[in-house]
Amino acid sequence: MEKHWYLSTVDFLNKLSEDDRAFFHKKSFRKKYSKNTIIFSPGEQGNLVYYILNGRIKIYNLSGCGKEIIYWFCHPGDFFGLAEICGGEIRTVFAEAMEDTEVLSITMANFEELIGRNPQISLYLMKILGSRIRQAHETIKYLVVCDVRSRMAQLLIKLGQICGLSRNGAVLIEKKFTHQEMANMIGATRTTVTEVMNEFKREGLVKCSSSRITILNYTRLASMVESSG
Repeated sequence: MEKHWYLSTVDFLNKLSEDDRAFFHKKSFRKKYSKNTIIFSPGEQGNLVYYILNGRIKIYNLSGCGKEIIYWFCHPGDFFGLAEICGGEIRTVFAEAMEDTEVLSITMANFEELIGRNPQISLYLMKILGSRIRQAHETIKYLVVCDVRSRMAQLLIKLGQICGLSRNGAVLIEKKFTHQEMANMIGATRTTVTEVMNEFKREGLVKCSSSRITILNYTRLASMVESSG
């Protein structure tokens, strides 16, 4: 299974020197959020950067009619709340804990001091933000040119590349995603996603158990995306 560079996780903390890592932990605050807690919302000041220790965070926004648009999910080892480093001070998205989640938060001033201690960190941040921009561009492309089946196939492939585990030619997507969550990521309804997933199961492309998805025929899903793009 090919894994594109922009889907790779940047192991930020392990790239820091021992002194810089100690500085980060010293200046950070550990906090737990219960499931469904909103951590920040559009319009709030973006004066904190967050690092996930455990749990899962949903980054999303709402359309004018109140429909949820999911940009992505962040997992342990991921940062979120980084965009404001690039000049903006106001949050433009929601961040919500999808399960009981524990994070380290650091003020923007202290994070900038960390960057000053080690300018190499700027390159890591560029890679993180660049990867998210690239993912956003791909999502926009498929929303414009692809039907729902192709968009669903593209999402499954991306999930497999990011959080998939290869087993005997199949790819288990280790994280749980509901049909509603997937619908909100590809601009579809939950009912339509359920119908498409049932089609994929009948065609032998995927199987589902315990809310986890296994891709059985990665090649056919990929060809579906390529032919529509």
